[in-house]
Amino acid sequence: MRTWWLAGLLLVPSLLDPGRAAAGAALWAAAAALVVAGVLTRRAAPLVSLALATSLVLFAPWLGSQVWTLPATVVLCALAGRRLPELWRAQLVFLAVGLAGLLLSWTVARTQDALTIALLVCGGALLPWWIGTWWRQRAALARAGWERAEELETRQRLVAERARSRERARIAQDVHDSLGHELSVIALLAGGLELAPGMPDTHRATVVDLRERATVATERLHEAIGLLREDAAPPSHPEDETVAELVARAVRSGLPVRLVERGTAGSPSLLSRLAAHRVVREALTNATKHAPGAPVTVRVSNRGDALLVTVVNPVPAHADPPGAPGSGTGLVGLDERVRQAGGTLRVRRGGGRFAVAAWLPGTPAAPGPSRQPPPGPVESAAGETGAMRRALRAGLRGRTRRAALAPALAGGALLLVFGGLHVVSVSLTAVDPADVAGMRLGQTRQELAPALPSRSIDAPPPVVEEPPAPEGADCRYYRSREALWRFGGTLYRLCFVDDVLVAKDRL
Repeated sequence: MRTWWLAGLLLVPSLLDPGRAAAGAALWAAAAALVVAGVLTRRAAPLVSLALATSLVLFAPWLGSQVWTLPATVVLCALAGRRLPELWRAQLVFLAVGLAGLLLSWTVARTQDALTIALLVCGGALLPWWIGTWWRQRAALARAGWERAEELETRQRLVAERARSRERARIAQDVHDSLGHELSVIALLAGGLELAPGMPDTHRATVVDLRERATVATERLHEAIGLLREDAAPPSHPEDETVAELVARAVRSGLPVRLVERGTAGSPSLLSRLAAHRVVREALTNATKHAPGAPVTVRVSNRGDALLVTVVNPVPAHADPPGAPGSGTGLVGLDERVRQAGGTLRVRRGGGRFAVAAWLPGTPAAPGPSRQPPPGPVESAAGETGAMRRALRAGLRGRTRRAALAPALAGGALLLVFGGLHVVSVSLTAVDPADVAGMRLGQTRQELAPALPSRSIDAPPPVVEEPPAPEGADCRYYRSREALWRFGGTLYRLCFVDDVLVAKDRL
């Protein structure tokens, strides 16, 4: 259905062409058939559509006006350029049509029609085809770019997943160290109790069984989690170190850190304590890397049922964005650590500061954002990243559209400029054919002045053939007002001797 709509739209200008009746019904029908055939073959056979559209310029000597066939040639050639990857085939089509136009001009039509055909091949067929080809190549580059972007996003997801896996390994290591230490203490106490004097044999056997089971549990824990520790780096902090001890250690190393603790009710779960320690340690590392010397404030609020840890530091004007020049996976691993503890991580940079906040449950919870953190000024880093990605994609699409429209707008501007110059030139040098027909030899220049334009052409184009001028005559050349868009159209030559018309020729 869309095909027939396009064909009808391209044929509408033909109904408005005043020279259609003069050109003949058969010639008009042949040109219309080429337009319809070009539209029908534009998808299945773009080379055929290009050849048919370019052949429309060969009707220029007989149609008398090229206004209605020119839009069809432009549209079909542009569409063919978008679907025809072989450039040499299109070049052969343009060469063949150009040679055919020269042959027609020398045999059937007039010599001056060769200029009209050459201009139409270059401006009406070659230029739109080039624009279509450029559009196709631009679209191919855009697709390749988006495929590359998707590949990079996939790779980034894999990197993030590896960071999460490493963080899970660290969680397993921390749990192993903490539980292994407790089980070792149980086994040691049971061993000491086993040697206590005066213990009944039944109780002594129970203590021996307790020591053996604690030892077996420690070995099984080591076997189950030991594989995850193979690639994990050794811990850089003492086992069971609290946040207060971590901050004190950072102060001793010269980092300006201030700790603010609120609330004492309840004791968080093991995973929450480990996650809180990891959040503060990673935030202090980032502050040291990206804002050295800037004061850092660590706030720990223990609400009994939840633990809220916030680390805030000012961002100097010259500071690099968080995550640079590192791998950028620190926050990803940190988010995984908090998520495995059942909490939520929020990161925000704005207002001259960088804030990391973690909400952690007081009791063990399933991994994932099962509960929402209290309202606060921090926003999700993932949300900010998604917004930045959407803004980047929108900017890329806008730049792609502007770049794709640039050659079309430039070509259109050139056509408008040259078309406007042509219209002005014709309006100043054109004469009405009816007035020329009414001119009689022997009339004076003054009598013919009302019918003549204010300006004339100094000399005809080199391809125009003209009879010899009368001796001593002053010849002036004028365009025909009916052939406004026919660049090789009719010219009139009026020759005067002593301001008297002695020759009137149609070139």
